Amino acid sequence: MPMIMAMVTLSGLLFGYSAASIAGVLDHLKDQFATGLFEEQLLVACLPGASFLGAVAAGPLSARLGRRPALIIAFVLAGAGFIITLAMPPYGWLLAARVLAGLAVGLSSMVAPMYAAEITPARQRGAVVALFQLAVTMGILAAYGTPLGLPGASWGVILGLGIVPAALGLLVVAILPESPRWLRSKGRMVDDRAARLLDLEADWEPPPASAAARAPVWSAIPLGSTRAVLALCSALFVLQNLSGIDGILYYAPRIFQSLGFSAGTAALAATFGLGLLNFAATLAALLLVDRLGRRPLLIAGSAVMAAGLAAVVAAALYDWPWIGLAGLGIYIVAFAMSLGALPYVLMAELFPAAIRETGVAAASATSWLFNMLVAFTFLSLVEAIGLAGVIGLFLAVCLLALGVAVRFVPETRGRSLETIERDVLAGVALRAVGAGAGAAR
Repeated sequence: MPMIMAMVTLSGLLFGYSAASIAGVLDHLKDQFATGLFEEQLLVACLPGASFLGAVAAGPLSARLGRRPALIIAFVLAGAGFIITLAMPPYGWLLAARVLAGLAVGLSSMVAPMYAAEITPARQRGAVVALFQLAVTMGILAAYGTPLGLPGASWGVILGLGIVPAALGLLVVAILPESPRWLRSKGRMVDDRAARLLDLEADWEPPPASAAARAPVWSAIPLGSTRAVLALCSALFVLQNLSGIDGILYYAPRIFQSLGFSAGTAALAATFGLGLLNFAATLAALLLVDRLGRRPLLIAGSAVMAAGLAAVVAAALYDWPWIGLAGLGIYIVAFAMSLGALPYVLMAELFPAAIRETGVAAASATSWLFNMLVAFTFLSLVEAIGLAGVIGLFLAVCLLALGVAVRFVPETRGRSLETIERDVLAGVALRAVGAGAGAAR
């Protein structure tokens, strides 16, 4: 279990640090390269854009080669990108380096949660998969804290420190065994010692007696409630990204300047404070997801997110910087305990084995596509309709997420993946998946 947790943690750290480290050096890069608004947003958006491509490739790659080789490729790509970045290259090479890091993040953000779900016992699965999001917040916190802790460091060092989780992740994945469930799906011999080592014996059930396990991917999608699962998981990731987290993640110092905080240390310190709250709240979600369940956290979190953003809208309209900081803090805490962690948990649990790689890749790719959209348009939207208008759009998305959670999200806490799969393939209504006699013993 410690090695599984290390794999998930390092994958999340790579994601969080790669994505957020640009926020603390964006002003320096703007001055050095004399960038306009388009070039500045392109520098931010190229990483999630490449992550979209990485997530698209992750499905067939992990299905054909296995979970471990796909993660090894991801960590190698990331290492190459960060080595280029450490050299403080010109603008074009920096774009290329961020594209390599983005491909790695897209691959790992899809494969690591799925791999963890397949090699973790049901009683611990929610917490272990949610650990990925906790590690993302750790990476974000480290990215926000590095410019404050190393005030004299160059932008190349600040961005390039992502090489640390990439190198360590490569070492950890080399030690872990391949997923027994992936091996079984390919008709390969499963080492019973690996199942015992991973403590999977209590969950080790025969695969569902359905043709789905042998069917081609696209012919399996119409079976049962599979299309509804694909729609729900994709929708949760769209809502996650359009709820405002990406604008805050990439442009937090600029947001705080717009709210009235002075540029430089004050804006960076406020940004670090958000990162600290994000980490603490995600840690709480990790402890609660297998106790309270997925559905209650998602419903309550979406409602509180909307309330926090309403405070930010008021702060932007009436020049109340500290109310804005408090509202963003409330939003971040609620996000971390709901739309932050739970889409990863649900996508890793709900997809049947026959399309797990393709389904998870489609959901992850959807996430990155909208992440890129927000990154590439946020500053332009603020310039066009003001910060209050943009935050108001995010608030509306949070209310939509609340409606989706109430109407469609099932409770999968304590259910084995095989039990959930049987419900999905049997056509059980999405809201009722996992509600039958499938609770973990």
